[in-house]
Amino acid sequence: MTAIDLKNELAKIIEREKINAVFQPICNISTFQIHGFEALSRGPEHSPLYSPVPLFKTAAYEGRLSELESLCRKISIQQFKNGALPGKLFINISPKALLDPNHAKGLTLSLVQDLGIHPSQVVIELSEQYPADDIDLLKSCLNHYRSQGFLTAIDDLGAGYSGLRLWSELAPDYVKIDRHFIDSIDSSPVKQEFVRSIVALCQNLSCKVIAEGIETEKELAVLKQLGIIYCQGYLLGRPEASPKTSISRQANIEPITHHIRFADSAESLSCGAITCESGTKLKIIGEQFNQQPALRAIVVMDRHKVIGLIARSHVIELFSTPYGRSLHEHQAVDNILDNNVIQIEAHQPLSLVSQRLTSESTGLVAQQFIVLKQGRLLGIGHTKDLLAQITEQKITVARHANPLTGLPGNIPIQQELQRLKQQKKPFYLAYFDLSYFKPYNDIYGFSRGDEVIMEVSRLLLRQQSSDNFVGHIGGDDFVIISTCDEILQQALCIIDEFEAVKSLFYSDKHWIKQRMLAEDRNGVTCYHGLIALTAGVLPPIITSNCNEHQLSVYSAQAKKQAKQASSSFSLFQLQQEKIA
Repeated sequence: MTAIDLKNELAKIIEREKINAVFQPICNISTFQIHGFEALSRGPEHSPLYSPVPLFKTAAYEGRLSELESLCRKISIQQFKNGALPGKLFINISPKALLDPNHAKGLTLSLVQDLGIHPSQVVIELSEQYPADDIDLLKSCLNHYRSQGFLTAIDDLGAGYSGLRLWSELAPDYVKIDRHFIDSIDSSPVKQEFVRSIVALCQNLSCKVIAEGIETEKELAVLKQLGIIYCQGYLLGRPEASPKTSISRQANIEPITHHIRFADSAESLSCGAITCESGTKLKIIGEQFNQQPALRAIVVMDRHKVIGLIARSHVIELFSTPYGRSLHEHQAVDNILDNNVIQIEAHQPLSLVSQRLTSESTGLVAQQFIVLKQGRLLGIGHTKDLLAQITEQKITVARHANPLTGLPGNIPIQQELQRLKQQKKPFYLAYFDLSYFKPYNDIYGFSRGDEVIMEVSRLLLRQQSSDNFVGHIGGDDFVIISTCDEILQQALCIIDEFEAVKSLFYSDKHWIKQRMLAEDRNGVTCYHGLIALTAGVLPPIITSNCNEHQLSVYSAQAKKQAKQASSSFSLFQLQQEKIA
């Protein structure tokens, strides 16, 4: 079809409003509910402009992109309302159309108001696939939508020109990751790391992340494990004029167990290895080291099997002695290689690599180790890189630690909860809190209050183990996330230990009277009891079957029960609120 024919076809479509809207679901894979629908536009069937690519490309070429998008927006909103679709409506606007001087102002607000839709139910989705030269003007346009109550999203993050700058400048409510990073993510550690970074940024920026283009159950399983909640793709639902308004639980979308993130795995330390075959003469090995001054070691192979490592320092030592070269250069490498070199699978965590390197009886730490993937050589790892990465991890942990106690704060706590849920490990959540802490602070001052907080921290840390994760939510609120039944007895022990030392924080006057006169939260002066450490515990039957919001609600209820219990301890139950 000629350009003139396409121009006429486009004019006919716009004038007769021959646009059809289809809707693709955006699913919450945590709650198995529809979060909303993305509206996608199609031209008339059997038209050369039926598909969106030629349709919008022609409109852009003819200078009618803003006009076409306004029409698509109008029809999408009307059909969304007519279909009584649940959740939010995501509608696309390109930066080019948004910045067009002829772009219709107030059209979207007028449409939703006429149909009785609240603006907060509509998400303006800005594609990153087209360049936006004037980001300040674009930001102004989007802020105009925000001021009217609409939500905003950046589509195709990672596919376009502006990238993270567009994200940081526009501060959207949603970010949609381009499908390139979702395709085969289950077999790509690099893509997994990209998505994990986006999820972490979204958590810090109070922004929701949506993964689009999901087509396989393996992709969905990995995304769920990476912390993705909102998903879109053919696996969950194709674009349809009358889409399904609910999704069914799918048996095969559970996360892969024991998955180690790429940055925490031995694979992240793997560098390309120089190899030689068994039987190679040391003369050839020496020449390789001379030609490559940065080369520290060579891996010795017997066909496809690693049999050892030959270090540069060892060869130099042999050749530097009197007659050393003439004595050794015709020897086979097999005679002097280190066949006790540590070999570790790529998926193993860095902590295991560190343990293996430091557990040798010689007391010497190896400078290199072999990284394998399914038994075959992947590369060589260097101990200095391991130390640098572990140090970086410790810095990251410190960044999210509570500044007073040094215990993991809210972000590590949430990560631990997500990890246990993803691995389907049953766990207890013990919530510790101090009663009457405010009046204590008011009378004795924040410095003494901090001493009490530190004492609670010390008591909880006594119970820290591979089964118990201790965290400090903030203020006088702590948690222990435990995978063992002993936590119930441990919680009672912590309470008893605190009671045993509590007198150290009071004057004789208050300790004898067992009460203090101070203002309550309403400013009324009255008597208060002495501080008491309480523990409300959620058992696995509850923690394993609730989402993050429910976990928060039940924790608050368990905390309340514990404060009311004579023992300062409660094991929360859903059916009957039984205080132990």
